[in-house]
Amino acid sequence: MPVARVNGIDLYYEELGAGPHLVVAHGLMGSVAMLPLFGERIDAIAARGVHVIAYDARGHGRSGYTANPRDYTWRSLAADLFGLIRALGIEGTSVYGGSMGAGTAVTLALDHPETVEKLILQSPPPTGVYLRRVRPMFLWLAMLVQVFGPRASGRIVARLPRRPAAPAFDIAAFIGAQRRAAVVPAIRGLLRGPPLPTHRYGEIRQQALVLTHPDDPIHPLASGELLHERMPHAKLAVAPTPTYWAENPDALAHVVGAFVRGEQIARGLPGHGSSRIS
Repeated sequence: MPVARVNGIDLYYEELGAGPHLVVAHGLMGSVAMLPLFGERIDAIAARGVHVIAYDARGHGRSGYTANPRDYTWRSLAADLFGLIRALGIEGTSVYGGSMGAGTAVTLALDHPETVEKLILQSPPPTGVYLRRVRPMFLWLAMLVQVFGPRASGRIVARLPRRPAAPAFDIAAFIGAQRRAAVVPAIRGLLRGPPLPTHRYGEIRQQALVLTHPDDPIHPLASGELLHERMPHAKLAVAPTPTYWAENPDALAHVVGAFVRGEQIARGLPGHGSSRIS
């Protein structure tokens, strides 16, 4: 099992393909193994001439974890990502981040701009008033998992009314696959820690592609619009539905691969009047 020792823990990663580097960072409670649930197929991206490194963040998947919530703040997660990049001997790389991974990528670009060549930010996490609305829900989930464990918590959550995060998404299995000792501090550290520094977005000078969508309270369209507004070299692509990219993994692979390689991306974007790019 390929791992890199970073900041006192082992980070699991998978490596595919050849070409310009791309590090893939997953969302909260996700992992490399779960990426296909959201249409993020690293094999398909690698097949487009990209060297892909996807990793499990601290406390997720097959990586190590700590019990201190302070190890899961945005800056801590970005420090782990920076350590992984350095451990693999990579000087500069594009970074694809989904949800939590998008926030980690943004923080890495702020803390270590020399490391980041391009950014692809998929479903950026909530900030401001949107974060204040979402925070209680995730902290309640952390308490639920701490008291009842992941499997029972998954069954409880599955009975609640919700909007699907992806086609055929099994929320009970998703939560049930977590490790109680890891996921509780991971949620609390991220949701209780300092928020993303939105006032500093203008410092990010790299080319960026922001992929977002409407009608998603956890990943509000406003988060993508704010990045687009404040980052001087960002393009924004708005998909028609929250599940668009999960339902169109080949299009996502094309968009990501083409953007990393500096090629034409328009044909892979949601189009024909169903969305917009600006």
